[in-house]
Amino acid sequence: MTLVWELETPALLVDLDALDHNAGLMAQRSTDAGIAWRPHVKACKSPAMAQRLIAAGAVGVTCAKSAEALAMAHGGVSDILIANEVVGADKIERLIEVAKLATLCVAVDDADNVREIAAAADAAGVQIDLLVDIDVNLHRCGVDPEVAPALCALIADLPAVRLRGLMGYEGHVMGLPDEEKERETAASAAIIARAADLCRADGHEFDVLSGGGSGNYRYVLEQGVLTELQAGGAALMDLTYEAMGVDGHRRALSLLCQVVSATHPDRAAGDAGWKATGRHTGMPLVAQPLGWECVGLSAEHTHLARNGGESLSIGDRVELVPHYSDSTVLLHRTLHAHRDGVVEDAWAISGSGALQ
Repeated sequence: MTLVWELETPALLVDLDALDHNAGLMAQRSTDAGIAWRPHVKACKSPAMAQRLIAAGAVGVTCAKSAEALAMAHGGVSDILIANEVVGADKIERLIEVAKLATLCVAVDDADNVREIAAAADAAGVQIDLLVDIDVNLHRCGVDPEVAPALCALIADLPAVRLRGLMGYEGHVMGLPDEEKERETAASAAIIARAADLCRADGHEFDVLSGGGSGNYRYVLEQGVLTELQAGGAALMDLTYEAMGVDGHRRALSLLCQVVSATHPDRAAGDAGWKATGRHTGMPLVAQPLGWECVGLSAEHTHLARNGGESLSIGDRVELVPHYSDSTVLLHRTLHAHRDGVVEDAWAISGSGALQ
């Protein structure tokens, strides 16, 4: 039996009780709303965790890149959406590898890209499903609703590709205040609904309208326009999602470091700097011991300041809650799954570095 406090530091931890609670909550809320849950795994990047989300009720997973999807497929995940455009011969060849291992769907917003994917899939004897990406006011990727029917028609005319539906990611709404977030989520949903109406009026049939993120998923479920929810990061939960107003979730992700210097009673240095925990959204929170706070991060060190707690000594363990899971997990190779402080498993973060 290994205790988390005995792990070599820095060590990335996931609390199984909290994770199972969060996954069960997201799956049940989606089911109650009549919406399929396809969580994004860009936060966890671990096939073992993805499998746990599927066991909790997810219909499959969402990925950001073809390399990330391939890591999931090699890890046994059998239903994958890449909610991103995949462009270029090398990346499309990787799509073929994924399609040989799993049911694959990819977002598209360009006719030449559709033709390139179809030609490669046809030559390899595989099928790739496609979602036409709609710009729902994020203004990053996606076409206007009026353009969508022509892309649907092209997909229908080509071999080895199949129209599954539409997607539109409303990433611009995640950090808005609640009232504005609800309004802008509804505005984005109205855009994808209009695109669906135009495509169906042109004779195209499909079932999937995919989108949503952890920061706005309760509004997505309330509005009932989308048929598939991509929110996944809140399964791990972090300080960023708490600030976004995600409710009912528990903090599942944490980072263990140890004190490597304690020359002053009111400060200490831990061995987990910004190379171990992302800092672009803010500082991590000290969960244990109480009465300490993280006041800074350098490359390899946590800057800790005493705020009413007992003085620390070298070798003492400090548990941090990362500010944002997406920018923390990718820095590690192993996620230590524990329950009540006892390590039950070590999950490979095989999608780490899968940026292609």
